[in-house]
Amino acid sequence: MPTLSFLNPAFLWALPAASLPILIHLLSRQRLPEVRFPTTQFLRQLEPREIRRLRLREILLLILRTLALLLFVLAFARPSLAPRGAVTHAAAAVGILLDDSESMAALDDRARPRMEGAVARALAIADAGRAGDELYLARATRPGEAEIGRARDRVRLRRTIERIEAEPLPARLEGAMHALRLALGRSPLKARELYVISDLQRVSLTPEARREIAEAAAGGIRVILLPVAEGRTPNHAFTAVDPVTRPGPEGRGLEVRARLVNYADALSDRLALRVRRGDALIGGGDAALKAGETRWVSMPLEPGAVNDPAIPVVAESDEDALPLDDRWYAVLGAPRRLRVLRIAEPRGAAPAPRFAALALDPSGDGTSGFAVETAGPGALLGLSKSRADVVILEDVASLSGDAESRLKGYVKEGGGLVVALGPHADPDYYTKRLFPGLVDLTLAGPDRPVEGTSFELRARLPGHPVLEGLAVGVGSPLTQARLSGMMRGRTASARAEVVVQTTGGLPLVVAAPSVAVFLSSFADDWGDLPYSGAFVPLVRGLVSYAARASESEPGSEPRVGERPFARLDAAPSGAVVARGPGGFTSPAAVENEGAAFRAVADAPAMAAGFYTFEAGGRALATVAVNPDPVESDLAAVPADSLKADAQGPGGAPVLSIDNRAALATRLGDTRRGRELWLPLLVLGGVFLMGEILLGSARVLDR
Repeated sequence: MPTLSFLNPAFLWALPAASLPILIHLLSRQRLPEVRFPTTQFLRQLEPREIRRLRLREILLLILRTLALLLFVLAFARPSLAPRGAVTHAAAAVGILLDDSESMAALDDRARPRMEGAVARALAIADAGRAGDELYLARATRPGEAEIGRARDRVRLRRTIERIEAEPLPARLEGAMHALRLALGRSPLKARELYVISDLQRVSLTPEARREIAEAAAGGIRVILLPVAEGRTPNHAFTAVDPVTRPGPEGRGLEVRARLVNYADALSDRLALRVRRGDALIGGGDAALKAGETRWVSMPLEPGAVNDPAIPVVAESDEDALPLDDRWYAVLGAPRRLRVLRIAEPRGAAPAPRFAALALDPSGDGTSGFAVETAGPGALLGLSKSRADVVILEDVASLSGDAESRLKGYVKEGGGLVVALGPHADPDYYTKRLFPGLVDLTLAGPDRPVEGTSFELRARLPGHPVLEGLAVGVGSPLTQARLSGMMRGRTASARAEVVVQTTGGLPLVVAAPSVAVFLSSFADDWGDLPYSGAFVPLVRGLVSYAARASESEPGSEPRVGERPFARLDAAPSGAVVARGPGGFTSPAAVENEGAAFRAVADAPAMAAGFYTFEAGGRALATVAVNPDPVESDLAAVPADSLKADAQGPGGAPVLSIDNRAALATRLGDTRRGRELWLPLLVLGGVFLMGEILLGSARVLDR
């Protein structure tokens, strides 16, 4: 039940003043003036009915005067009505979770950073704290550094909140909520509230974060969600830049490729892309992406722009809702060719078909960006990363145990693998021996189309890197070529993605980390695919994906918030120091990795940019550090979907407050109660006005 209290109870002593009209009325009746008239012939005779009307009027005037005085006194006493469960009469433990992740730097519908609105909400909550309250503050990017302050330290807490800015780090809501839930649970105060100020990004509200909200509410902590964004704000972002420059179209010039994502439900505008080295513009291009599309985009470089072994560049695009992900730092290497070891077996007396080798390196001199070496399965025994970047198994029946073991070790070391099956491949061997641990794919044996028909190749994931050289949409055919045979397969987990399938939904291209499988043949024994225009980009896409997938796996590049690291070809001659933007300086430890060394800074990088590792005053390596692109998808979870009623006798509800005005009202209601002085004052004025009008009518009647 709501409770009533008074903020100025001293005025209640004036309540007896409301009885003044009654006292005056009674006293007036006892002292009626006596008037003598010489004659009564000029007096109008009053009818009994009129006498009753006059008495009723007097009673109404008396009531109006009394009520007006009563309401005025009550208004000055400032009555307040506290809702059920409010903390107006007791100190409260209040937790504030402030989301300061990268997405909070995005602009809201008023073109202001979301962080501004979030800080304003946090300050309002801190200002509403009273003596005896316990205030706890946690940041979503640093859940292990929860700052705790009590009401007497509100000034310090306020300054801390004012200094918080959006960081180029991902949110870890579950960790911050867990820390606050434990802190509030340890408080001896019974009234406990947890305010979550966030854009409620879909990627941040993990199942663990939702479970923390439910557990806090079940433990009697009132959870109040304060969203600072709604819906999905359109945004595009860089998510990677291939550090390896490649020959441009028709082998002319060089180009660098960047992976762009359109996090929107509509086609993006044409984006202007730029590549800068320092202040100099050395390349660029443009791109337009479909809704939700991920695509590698090529950006031609100026002639002579890339000559050094390592060149730090910045890829930029037009700014949008989140400027932090509109640039990407990369250290480009000198042009190099992907070294491909093609494993093929002769077919009887004839050598194996060379369609794939010609697709990769038609001139045989490596100017296409691929250098192909063809060998038999025995070459796998001496396989290493120093020999090949990618291995192609092309219609190989099976491998020996030693070759198989070496191949798996090679993939584990970061090598890429492309498996092109064919009529000679043994499905049992691949299913039971080679694929386990590499790709979750099982083969059921060769399959043939119904007589008079053929298999078509249709894109299932058009934005996948395997298809970057093909302009296709979901379900559209890759080519007019037809397949007369394939290996029937089935993926066993989400780690194996079906990129291309037949019209009937049978997998044709399956991609897993560092591994790509083509379930038909690279030769013309299962159709005319090698003669189609899609064959060259498909084979190059498979090889490039396998080579690049290993480089883009999590942990292969340092991110903001992590300790930067660099690979060194030789042991440094002295102590290694890492230097970066913003005066970053940190000692670095050197680890021996066998064939190379790895220098790891002691301190994490807290800003995106270039970090240089030095020893003895000489630069050893430069690495690029970028934010985690997970924050670029600005899709939000509707706060109303997280609301819940209290569960159980000791539970508390999960509430949602949409705007700052509603938050101010709630803080006022729950800290001071809902003040009623204004309605009482207005009502008292109405009664007083009624008394004046009714009294004037009496005068006119006379």
